[in-house]
Amino acid sequence: MELSQYLIYLTISIAASVSVGPSVILAASNGINFGRRKALSGVLGHVFAIFLLAIISATGVGALLLASPATFQIIKFIGIGYLVYVGVQIIRSKGSWAFQVNANNAPSKTSLFKKSFFIAISNPKAIIFFSSLFPQFLQPDHPLLPQFMILAGTSLLNAFGFTFAYVLVAYKFKERLLAGINKGWLPKLTGTAFLFFASALAINK
Repeated sequence: MELSQYLIYLTISIAASVSVGPSVILAASNGINFGRRKALSGVLGHVFAIFLLAIISATGVGALLLASPATFQIIKFIGIGYLVYVGVQIIRSKGSWAFQVNANNAPSKTSLFKKSFFIAISNPKAIIFFSSLFPQFLQPDHPLLPQFMILAGTSLLNAFGFTFAYVLVAYKFKERLLAGINKGWLPKLTGTAFLFFASALAINK
């Protein structure tokens, strides 16, 4: 792979990782509410989901899913339903989503990992992203596995780095946000953001 091609892919990957989506919103919320170590588990769940989606796309399964409108719509609406579920859960949680003074009251690392994983894995946009992007940079006359490792590894590193950066920023400013958390408007704002993403995914064909 030419260096110039890789730099183009790197730029696209960074732009995708920086953009604010459900996984980023959840990661920032976890950082505010449950601290950096707990939030890290959620970030790892997000990254693991991206890894699986990259494999699905690279092995041709993604192309099969895209070729089947019915299957794609099923995946899409599963993702929409889960976003709505998480959004409503956050809005209705009220005090239980408040700033966790007692770490024992916080969700387990496994729970945060699973929630972030399911949000990322149920997003069909990622399949479209990788399925359309990989062929543009993979050279069929060269061994495919090393190329895939480079491209997928780049996306995974960016996903981890930038998502965890949102966690650190949110954690750093949690004291300033504490009033909003305790008054309940921050959970409502976070939950509403999830409902917005679900609506946008439903409207977008």
